[in-house]
Amino acid sequence: MSPSLFLSFIMPANSCASVPRTRFFRDWLTMGISLAIAFSASGAEEIPSAPDASLKALPQKNSLGQIFLEVPGTPVFFSVYETRVSDWAVFLADTSYNWSYKPHFPQSGDHPVVNVNIRDAIKFCEWLTAKERASGLLTQLQSYRLPTNREWDVAAGILSQDTERATSQKLIDEQTFPWGLEWPPPSHAGNFNSSEINGGDDGFAYTAPVGSYTASKDGLHDLAGNVWEWVCDPDENEIRAKLRGGSWVYFRKEYLLSSYQYDVPLDLHAPSIGFRIVLEDKHRTNIFLTQQNQIKKELARKRREEVMLRPAVNAAEIEEMRKIFTARPDAPVDVPALPDSKTLKPAAPGSNYTNTLGMTLRPAGNDQVLFSTCETRVHDYQTFLIATQRQWNRKPSFNIKPTHPIMNITWAEAMTFCEWLTNNERTLRLIPRQAIYRLPTDLEWSTAVGLPTENGNDPSARHLDNKTDFPWGLQPVPPPGSGNFDSENMSGYQDNYPHTAPVGSFSPNAFGLFDMAGNVAEWCMDTWPGSKNEHVIRGSSYLSSTRNTLLSSARLHGAETAARTNVGFRCVLDLQPH
Repeated sequence: MSPSLFLSFIMPANSCASVPRTRFFRDWLTMGISLAIAFSASGAEEIPSAPDASLKALPQKNSLGQIFLEVPGTPVFFSVYETRVSDWAVFLADTSYNWSYKPHFPQSGDHPVVNVNIRDAIKFCEWLTAKERASGLLTQLQSYRLPTNREWDVAAGILSQDTERATSQKLIDEQTFPWGLEWPPPSHAGNFNSSEINGGDDGFAYTAPVGSYTASKDGLHDLAGNVWEWVCDPDENEIRAKLRGGSWVYFRKEYLLSSYQYDVPLDLHAPSIGFRIVLEDKHRTNIFLTQQNQIKKELARKRREEVMLRPAVNAAEIEEMRKIFTARPDAPVDVPALPDSKTLKPAAPGSNYTNTLGMTLRPAGNDQVLFSTCETRVHDYQTFLIATQRQWNRKPSFNIKPTHPIMNITWAEAMTFCEWLTNNERTLRLIPRQAIYRLPTDLEWSTAVGLPTENGNDPSARHLDNKTDFPWGLQPVPPPGSGNFDSENMSGYQDNYPHTAPVGSFSPNAFGLFDMAGNVAEWCMDTWPGSKNEHVIRGSSYLSSTRNTLLSSARLHGAETAARTNVGFRCVLDLQPH
């Protein structure tokens, strides 16, 4: 494809090819079911399996002739191919769905359908599910849907966000492509803008028939190239979603990495965007998730025990840690220097306090609870990781620096960070023995953002009850310098950051707290009513643009083991915990 043709696109826009019959559906009575990812003592993965005679065996092909294969490490079965033009044509004919986005280039029935947004793709899945349940091909527990990000990660050959990985393997994961580590892509790796990559010609100016290129180890085709594929997580942002896998129009190396997630509007139609579906059985998924959650809880418990039982950190060790970040000749210039603990003054009620990480904490409506003026930084969290010999496996696809807020952190991990910091500063006698670092409560966060009084007895009742107050005042449009938002989708406001910004880049509020609006949303202590394993999330983020998401009273909630690229946390120091 020519460079001029590529520049004409703003965005990455019936007979089936023969399939190597590698691993099709097997009768679940004999095959056993991959239940969950378990961690061995060495940190490697094991996929335990067990038969379940209550599950109905599924066919190799569905009513559209789509072929599905199991992908070990997920509870679902993946379509071997991206959804085809022929599949989409049956859907349109059967439903009279309002769609008129045919591409400008010719396609036959075995090409992947394009110009489909995520809502279109979900409607297709709902239609196919209802159709096959009515015909008896699926039970009421079985359905078609889009894959999640984690499922796509596993299918593409990289580890999910929720599992441990050795440092050497993590580095490989960050550099790998669906076909391996080789760059430029080997021949038959996929349908890309090959003329821009290496001056080559893959034989297709636009989309290619599905299955035209080498399959993955699990027998899936076109995980790299051809069309971008929608993924859908249950807690997805209301206006944006993720695309995976690259497309025929793309050539830049970073976009073709297995780990790359393209964040785009939900309603985007483009000639390089299609989708792939998965087949799920709720019973199988519940087994998988139950065991996975048990593993996560046990791992979190062991980590907390390690933190609490770890020998006390002495001043020499703190000094050595400080040198790691300040004395290295190769240290980045924007890595903040850790303060010398000997020069720090102990925390006191009602007074500003600088801690061992260089965080400034100050009262925000309660003299006994000091708020960090900034969200916890990447640098702060990396100090914790080094000290506790841990790893962070969720680096985003976009560039972050040490002074940016940490994100993709679960509630449980944020709490563990607070426990570690508490133990360190008690040892150094900088905070009283009874004092603790923790996350703010929902009401404390409200006071700090400028809502000292709210109606409602719990976070759910208080959610959006106040429809007039924003962190910057009463006007719906933020004044300049108010925060880091999704300004591309806002009228009358602009910031210079497409993703996160260094903490403290925007104006502080009346308490001297930064980023109470925008940058990343923040975990709070409270559980969400009716969901004992979910916790409150407060504040807007770099993905926020609508009025309701920017209100000071807006709340989100998420599972304590879930992590999102737009959610981080802020610490408070409670000097007199109840």
